Amino acid sequence: MNLSRLARLAVLTSAITLAATVLSSCGSASPGVAAEVGDDTITTREVDELAADVCTLQEALPKGGANQPQTTSGLVVRDGALQSMILRSIGEQMAADYGFDADSDYEDQVHQTRLQFGGVDEDKVEAALPAYTAIPYFVNIMRQVGETTDNGLSDDQALTAGIKQAQKWQSDHPITTNPMFGSFSIGDQEIESERDDLAFPVSKTARDAESGSADYFASLPESQRCG
Repeated sequence: MNLSRLARLAVLTSAITLAATVLSSCGSASPGVAAEVGDDTITTREVDELAADVCTLQEALPKGGANQPQTTSGLVVRDGALQSMILRSIGEQMAADYGFDADSDYEDQVHQTRLQFGGVDEDKVEAALPAYTAIPYFVNIMRQVGETTDNGLSDDQALTAGIKQAQKWQSDHPITTNPMFGSFSIGDQEIESERDDLAFPVSKTARDAESGSADYFASLPESQRCG
């Protein structure tokens, strides 16, 4: 999984159709808190640390390799890090409710992710791994949850059923995010991120930032970019 996929936490899986808009977050978390997900609190420090670990891993990737390092803004990576932590939190809390653990399919995907970063310092890989394995974990747990509704479902049908149960879970476990981050929701096939900014991009620089221009990211000061 490359950095752009992490930043967007894009398609959960190309063959799966999920509920239209499943989980959403809004409101304002307490100072120093990035998000409150049910009974779980995700701090801004935890998000910053994971985002920094992702950038460290990206910078360690060999140029021209299979996992070509990509340049983006620190802001984008922080949003992606928070999204991954929210997904992991939802999955873990629902897994605890149902008495589940992630199964061997998830472990296989974690192993494959490690192999993708073969040759990179193992400590750097392990530190950033939670950001790259959040979607597989969430999908794995949702499939198991879905199977409890009907053991004759296919994997895709079980995931869709699990997402419906996640809707019910979220209605009883509100998710709030700090305004410094985007608001997040799970759409048909993507994790959707949206910022409730009052301003809209007018200048070329602002439009480049909004569109994710590679030239714009490359022009950012080193302290503001990742990769």
